[in-house]
Amino acid sequence: MTFFLYKFHRKPSSLLKELPGVSIIKPLTCVDSNLAENLKTFFQFKYPRYELLFCVQEPAPHVIDIVKKLQQQYPHIDSQLFIGSQSEKSTISVIVKNPKIFNMLSAYDKAKYPLFLISDSGLKMNENTLHDMVECMTDNVGLVHQMPFTCDRKGFAASVEKVYFGTQHARMYMTINLIGINCVTGMSCLIRKDAIDRVGGLRAFGDYIAEDFYLASEVAKQGWKIRVSPAPALQNGGEYSVGTWMDRMIRWCKLRMRLSPLAYLEPFQECLSSALLAGIVTNYLFEWNSLVVTACHILIWFILDYLMLRITQGGPLPFSKFEFAIAWMVREIAAFYIYFKAFTGPSTIIWRGTEYRLGPGTRAEELKTLTSVPNQQSSDSSLISLSTSSLSTNSTCTTIDDSKLQSQQLQIV
Repeated sequence: MTFFLYKFHRKPSSLLKELPGVSIIKPLTCVDSNLAENLKTFFQFKYPRYELLFCVQEPAPHVIDIVKKLQQQYPHIDSQLFIGSQSEKSTISVIVKNPKIFNMLSAYDKAKYPLFLISDSGLKMNENTLHDMVECMTDNVGLVHQMPFTCDRKGFAASVEKVYFGTQHARMYMTINLIGINCVTGMSCLIRKDAIDRVGGLRAFGDYIAEDFYLASEVAKQGWKIRVSPAPALQNGGEYSVGTWMDRMIRWCKLRMRLSPLAYLEPFQECLSSALLAGIVTNYLFEWNSLVVTACHILIWFILDYLMLRITQGGPLPFSKFEFAIAWMVREIAAFYIYFKAFTGPSTIIWRGTEYRLGPGTRAEELKTLTSVPNQQSSDSSLISLSTSSLSTNSTCTTIDDSKLQSQQLQIV
């Protein structure tokens, strides 16, 4: 709780003499009802030098139309549009297996500034967010990332998502970063370009679906520090439901299970299970009333979660305390269903329109490309790598040591 108070929604202190230019790479995959609203915020940054590089994976007229209208509305903002299926990319598509990396290659190659920001299409930014992230990029920092959170949206499903990302997920995410373990989400990452250029650029990570983890690992391996931005990443997808959120959580849990055996212990750190254990243990040791201990434990946890969510929100919540209580209970109870489905379900996931079978460790076998898949938020940076041959797209590219990276793979998406 103290770390949350220190970290979030404060003005970062920086010794930067001059704000460097930033190349913002926006991979776009599908039309979302909030896409135009989200992209518009990137044209409104209060920042002196930046460029917007939009990447459309396939020729999508509606997405392209939205981008072009914004370019016309803000002609003073340096921006370019890249089409992911252009013929010049076709020669490398058989090697670059990660569809998000494949989509961003042309934009990365054209990026002209020393810092680049990978930002997913479902994010909405405040006008000062880019400035705050850059100010965290001091001389010894190589990567600045944002903790996932959500915008204020209507509906009970939005409340459940906000409660999850502002309590349980935030608690795990910030704790892991506090103790220095690699826990970086790929939805919003500001990175030093020269650090990635040294290993062959983004193309060097084309074999890995978990590009966020490997990018952060490479930056850290070069001696740079990794910092969390004081402004959370505001997810603002237009299509959402409790079922969609649960499917997403099941997918993430399946991936964590194959990264670390500690994932199997996650149910015991939930509020309800730890409350029951506390009641049983204190009754055995001190003969305290187990029901009273359990009830007090849940009440204290509930109050602390509410305070944590208020800190992450940085202001009043968009729903009442009663709705928070209901959403909190739904999240807590749903957690056990999610764990059960992840532990007992098939070892396959669907990511960016392709089905993968998960193998030992972090490897996966591509099964098939699906013609129709449920809308998935583009922030789902899955923690797996494909079982393909070593990278060979650039003779100067340094091969990433898979065995060293796997030893660090305790990451929350």
